[in-house]
Amino acid sequence: MEGILRNRFNNCRAATLEAQAQNEAERLFAEYLKLFPVSREAVELLERNLLKLARAAKMAASKPAENVIQIDAGVAWHRDVDLLDNIFLCHRPMSGRTEYAVVEYFPANGTNEIWNQGWDAVQVLNTFAKEQRQALDLGTEDMVAHITEFLAEKYSGQDLSYLSDRYRHHFNDATSSWPGQSHEQNQSVVSMAKRIDK
Repeated sequence: MEGILRNRFNNCRAATLEAQAQNEAERLFAEYLKLFPVSREAVELLERNLLKLARAAKMAASKPAENVIQIDAGVAWHRDVDLLDNIFLCHRPMSGRTEYAVVEYFPANGTNEIWNQGWDAVQVLNTFAKEQRQALDLGTEDMVAHITEFLAEKYSGQDLSYLSDRYRHHFNDATSSWPGQSHEQNQSVVSMAKRIDK
């Protein structure tokens, strides 16, 4: 009987410790826990609709130019398709051909920057989608490493690695969500990953 009571006490204590650790990690990393699933969905949507987006840009390129944006070098590009927040697929006519580029707008300083460019809209989008996927994968591993480090420092001597594994699953599982997550947010994955590294 005493052994059963001791096991129940230890199980209760472990569950309390797990809940406390999870609550602290969620509070500390709340912004990133909300953004990762949204960013993952945005990349998956981009990958699924790549050909449709390229077709829309080609159709826009065949019409009279609208929505002109300037790149730092003073080069004019025509904004065709919104890809992510402040990231667009653009085109410009050049020597009888059409060049495409993925351009990001930085509202803080009002500048635009080219991610990549080329003559084939599908290839330009494919390159961008691959870069976003790589950034998402790297960001996932970085975030899990930060959480693992936090748990190891805060709860030294306790094996809470299963919590890190749970977060890794959360970041990679398209069906998982955390309370308070808004699917209307659509952040640039790389910009978010850069913020994590700071």
